[in-house]
Amino acid sequence: MNPNYEILEQILRLDCEAGSATMEWRNAQKELTALAEKTKSSEELIQKTKTDLSFLEGELRRQYKRIDELEERKAERSGKLFAAKNDDEHRSFKREVDHIDRDIRDATRKSDDTESQIERLKSTYFSAEETLASALAASAEERKKAETAQSESSGKLADIESIRNQHLEKLEPRLNQHYKRVSQISRNANGPIVRVVDKACGNCHMGLAPQVLNTILRGNDVQFCPSCNHILLPPQNQ
Repeated sequence: MNPNYEILEQILRLDCEAGSATMEWRNAQKELTALAEKTKSSEELIQKTKTDLSFLEGELRRQYKRIDELEERKAERSGKLFAAKNDDEHRSFKREVDHIDRDIRDATRKSDDTESQIERLKSTYFSAEETLASALAASAEERKKAETAQSESSGKLADIESIRNQHLEKLEPRLNQHYKRVSQISRNANGPIVRVVDKACGNCHMGLAPQVLNTILRGNDVQFCPSCNHILLPPQNQ
């Protein structure tokens, strides 16, 4: 059998391990990103709620001041109403007092609505704070696990890369170069080396010519898939 086959078998095994380690790294990265997004959304909600509360509290103070001013004005006009010298003055002051009463009712409704909005925002604020505290407490351990998994998978990939490079140096130069070229474009999780599966390429699944299959099965020469250029190895346990 062509000695390159044995080397390619070793590289395929390493590529499969690298694929698993890469998946572990990506999962850890997703976990870290999800944890960051979770705390970020709570922090943004807290900040927005604080801003809204500040605005509404200022508005409520203005509304309270407006009600106080209207109450003072009503008291002053009511005094003049009771001291009216004739019916015309009495009707005039009475209309003013009625208008002021209407303004007081409107201002009171607005202040009540604002107070309700503030209470709802306070509830949102406290809930967001609890969510953030819970997320930070829970994510501390989760983040540690994810960072450990990421570090371990990065270490595995570095070790695999070192050993794989040693095997690649043992390949014929044309195979070495072909492997590196295909690895740049391959979307196969396990790299540019694949097995024949049901007389087809294990990557693109295109059927292979009998001559190509016979060459692979006999181990005479290393073959590439005519369609996707991946390096072909015999079926498992062949």
